[in-house]
Amino acid sequence: MKDFNTDFDTEVLERSQEVPVLVDFWSPTCGPCLFLAPVLEKLEGNDDGKWELVKVNTMHHGQLSQEQGISSIPHVKLFYKGKVVSEFVGALPEGTLVKWLDEFIPTERKEELQAILERLGGEEHGQALEDLTAFAKLNPDLPMARLTLASEWVMNEPEAALTLIDDIKEGDLFYEAAENIRILGELVQFESEATEPAIEKIKAAREAIIARDFEAAIALMIEAVELDKEAAGDLPRRGTIALFRMFGPQHPLTMQYRRKFEMALY
Repeated sequence: MKDFNTDFDTEVLERSQEVPVLVDFWSPTCGPCLFLAPVLEKLEGNDDGKWELVKVNTMHHGQLSQEQGISSIPHVKLFYKGKVVSEFVGALPEGTLVKWLDEFIPTERKEELQAILERLGGEEHGQALEDLTAFAKLNPDLPMARLTLASEWVMNEPEAALTLIDDIKEGDLFYEAAENIRILGELVQFESEATEPAIEKIKAAREAIIARDFEAAIALMIEAVELDKEAAGDLPRRGTIALFRMFGPQHPLTMQYRRKFEMALY
């Protein structure tokens, strides 16, 4: 374990080219941070060089924390090959941390999966999706493969997508991610003969989701919330939150629509 000094590029990004670097953004005035710190230090010692822990005191490094999108602490980011592999906020219990590290500390299989995931966002999307399907079938013990595949399928094959993640239950490490997909599946499968304005907005949002027009879907669901907060079992609110969580707090759509969504709730 080492305390961060001044050069993030050298101490984290360059170092992560050789070994995974776990960065703990913390503060001595944060109770959960003080709970988490010794657990991380213990696990680093147990893993015997598989990864390195770097601690960033947000009171001393406010600019860096802002650049890294840190809004609440403890916030832990895992860097490998100069990129964020995964991250979490809050003081996870030791057992959950062990599972998280097992899932995200790179191995050959995980690096193969990461290479496929990077291609999903580019011109090779179709071939990458085929490769991901094959990879998930061969590696059912890697939940991230099934979750990513389910997130790709849910717009057009919701039943198949939900079957992929059926075994991820409450309390599991990836429960929230699975719930986001389940909520989108509920939205994609939404049907109603009702013609109330809020219901019509939900129907339009459903079509936008299927077409992968996520901005339109978010805008329509916010309009539905403004019209009727309880419409369709609270589906517009839950659907908007699910998309925000899937995109992450720094995604342009999250940043553009979060304030409008929050205003619609009150």
